Amino acid sequence: MSLRKPLPLVEPSRPSAASATLDPADRVHVHERLQRFISDARDYLATFTPTDDSAEEDPDTHLSRTQLLSLLIGFVGCDTSESLDNRTYTLVYTDPECGKSNYQTICIPDYREASPFVFTRDGRGGRVTLRPTGEVLAEVVVHAQIFGASSHYYSRVSPRFDELPTAAIVSPYSTCAGGCLGCSRGAVKSFTSPPKDYISRHVQQLAADYDRRGWDRAELISVNITTGCQPDEERELTMMLQLIEEYRRQGFTSAAFFPFTYAIDSAAAMEQLREAGCLGFIGTVECFNDTERIRQWGKKKGSITFAQHVEKYARARRVGFDIVETDYVLGADSYTEMLDGIRILDNAGVAVVPNIKRNYTLEQLDSNHTDIWDLGMTYIADAFHAALASYRNGTIKRRAARLSVGYLHRDGWTELTLRDLPIRHT
Repeated sequence: MSLRKPLPLVEPSRPSAASATLDPADRVHVHERLQRFISDARDYLATFTPTDDSAEEDPDTHLSRTQLLSLLIGFVGCDTSESLDNRTYTLVYTDPECGKSNYQTICIPDYREASPFVFTRDGRGGRVTLRPTGEVLAEVVVHAQIFGASSHYYSRVSPRFDELPTAAIVSPYSTCAGGCLGCSRGAVKSFTSPPKDYISRHVQQLAADYDRRGWDRAELISVNITTGCQPDEERELTMMLQLIEEYRRQGFTSAAFFPFTYAIDSAAAMEQLREAGCLGFIGTVECFNDTERIRQWGKKKGSITFAQHVEKYARARRVGFDIVETDYVLGADSYTEMLDGIRILDNAGVAVVPNIKRNYTLEQLDSNHTDIWDLGMTYIADAFHAALASYRNGTIKRRAARLSVGYLHRDGWTELTLRDLPIRHT
């Protein structure tokens, strides 16, 4: 089985392949490949020494062994006896050495029967075990099980993992115009059609949730608007501005907005976002290799070259955004190309937010560059350390974390610091 064979077109009408049984030869081949990867990764983790970040103001630039383990599990995917209505879980891992908790997402892939990892849930708790031996690799808290399109979720939590009203990531329109071949939602067929009045419906739903929880709507200070749903800049900008206006109308008067979009490119559109109350601009570069970006993410998102991405972020800086970020999905680039791309963006004042690639299908698993298979956790750890170092340029996470500490102080957690907050490396 080739590691670089072309990806097939996604067929939206085709039922999910989750219930399919692998050909026996494929199952053995995939299991052996993943088992080798995991064995080498565990050797790496056994000798990994976390960097001492105790003197740093923002404790989000270094990784613990548990964070790296969570990334390994996220990349490989798990088998489970859970209902396959749930193909994605957000888990909370806590490092036994430093006590730091982090969130990470796992998928239940089509090739799950070949995965050496098994996820078992027991109420809100759960564990990830190694199938061949039954060894428990991680005891976890199940924060969420995800299927379908989410209108919103809260991205900051207390040390007890209670959701806070301070920051939300919202997707008012449940689909995307990109049509990416590597899309996780596309792989599990989880898109749903939105109502025609999706903007007001979304904000009303969020407002009702605040009222139900007894939260003050003025406590919402950070809103990531992640859509990518409109086919051109004009309609994407119109939707963003209407959404911001609706948030204000519904009493979310303290919120700053951070649009996540690949459709908005011009300085004029960016200036309108700034005037409407957006403090940051988020893009998504997916990968740095221009050919591979088009192959895996399609012409709608992939036709902009890496050089054009860098120029777009420089334009956002010139417009005056305090925070400029790009999401990066590691795995598709060569090791050298990956580190060079992160360095170029960092030097341009861009925070590179790293994401581990979830592989729901064999085709997605095969779409990873051979370097990740050859270098294993060295590839993953070096990518995350390089990307997290770029956070010195400023990130939405840091801003929201600081303001969340203030909220918790007002709520009685007077001794709490940034170090006590769980973190997300998705």
